[in-house]
Amino acid sequence: MSSTNQPPQGDKLAQTLAGDYTFSVRQILLRANNITKEHYRTLLAGCGVIVLISAVLVALLVSRFSIEELKQLSQSHQAIIDVIVIFLMAPITTGLTLQASALAAQQPTAFNHLFAYLPQVLPLALAQLFISILVQLGLYFLIIPGLYVFMASIFTLPLVAQNKLPISGALLLSCKVVNRYIAGFIGLFGVFVLLFLLCLFTLGLALLWVMPLYYATVGLLFNDLFGSGPVEISSNTNNKESTFDA
Repeated sequence: MSSTNQPPQGDKLAQTLAGDYTFSVRQILLRANNITKEHYRTLLAGCGVIVLISAVLVALLVSRFSIEELKQLSQSHQAIIDVIVIFLMAPITTGLTLQASALAAQQPTAFNHLFAYLPQVLPLALAQLFISILVQLGLYFLIIPGLYVFMASIFTLPLVAQNKLPISGALLLSCKVVNRYIAGFIGLFGVFVLLFLLCLFTLGLALLWVMPLYYATVGLLFNDLFGSGPVEISSNTNNKESTFDA
């Protein structure tokens, strides 16, 4: 690992909030790409589970409703479907992110670790539901706030799962860390927008690499910024977190 973009040592959270992490988009993508190459089967298997769940849900909807009926679903029916999707997906996507974080920390992991956070489905689903509402409100009124919430809340579910933080605390801490390196995150997410657009032009084939790379990147950043173990929040950090840095 190069000295550029070296993960903070010791109290990672305190050093991260102090701005001691060098956020190099190029180095992050190179390291994430190496993780993807080295652990491709593990990451692809996790992505495959997510795609499989999505495919099953779509198949169930198509078997139950016609295309016209799906277009005319009431808001209440759409909300119910959204909640079901969130409850099914939240613990799996969280498991994959933390699995990638463990790989970044060179810790052993296995396929069944993907399902390690199923017992925490309720707080994870509630956190994802809250974030989804905020994102939709932001997109409804002004597009940029919705995109910001989506980006800034990226670490909320892993913090809830691994560190047992309350939803509000995890969301605020995620936003605080992202805000500290906002320019880097904007650049990184901009790259992934282009990569996912590329998937459309390759009939989805590029998704076989881009999707594992995305989770490897998020997991890598979570390990770099928060560490691979429970986050220890000092009283000094708590005082800093009481003020939201916009």
